[in-house]
Amino acid sequence: MQAFVFFWLAGLLLVLGTLLAFFSKQKAPRQVGFATALVGFLSLLATPWTLSFSPSSAFGHLLGSVLGPSVLLAVGFYQIAFSGHVPVGRLSKQDRMVGVAMVVVGVVWFEAMHWWTLTPTYPSDANPYWLIFWPTMLLFGFATATGAYAFVGVAGDNRLREQRLMMVVSVFFLALMVLGATSDGPSVDRERFITELLLAAADLFGVLVGAAAAVLLFFLVVLLYERQQPEPATLPPPTNEQLDQASAVVANHLGRGEEA
Repeated sequence: MQAFVFFWLAGLLLVLGTLLAFFSKQKAPRQVGFATALVGFLSLLATPWTLSFSPSSAFGHLLGSVLGPSVLLAVGFYQIAFSGHVPVGRLSKQDRMVGVAMVVVGVVWFEAMHWWTLTPTYPSDANPYWLIFWPTMLLFGFATATGAYAFVGVAGDNRLREQRLMMVVSVFFLALMVLGATSDGPSVDRERFITELLLAAADLFGVLVGAAAAVLLFFLVVLLYERQQPEPATLPPPTNEQLDQASAVVANHLGRGEEA
């Protein structure tokens, strides 16, 4: 019952509250959604104390461990994105520099979790969810940057600067994966990193296959539904009386336009 209340129910509140907060058009439901999501999130963060006997508490420990660098990266990327060429609400160059500094600190913080003593440890060994999170994050970042590079090259026009930036980010993530697969960290050895990286690749591949299958299934359902629908009825051509009436209406409006 404690695991249900403090973990599973808290996770449900977090998801439902987030959906209500972001998709509700009225102010009161949005506020209720934010409050519900906050309660669920705080309950998950408190699981190392409320559910110390359960393995699920390691997930709450991971959330608390990655909260700091994640906030730095999110706010930093926001400031970088909205200090560029945006038509409304453009931030200053000083905000852009602050955003770049926050991103650098966030990246270094994450790197220190793998290569230094900041590795999330719970209760006495490396957090098992961290071993899943870190390789998945690197692989997802590499795939996203590579896909953005290809998409900008196809859909963009005069976007060489953005393409080069995406290429640098892609090479950076690739270098981190190669470094982790060839060198041991203080808490995670290279064999374990390679294993988790392969499992993360399998997970991401499964997500892509599932998404493609869902899109294909949706297309087939729409196609079969459209084929089962009868042909729309063909309207008869307008009669002379209808044409005369339409001509009178058009002439009347044109006449009013000239008078105005």
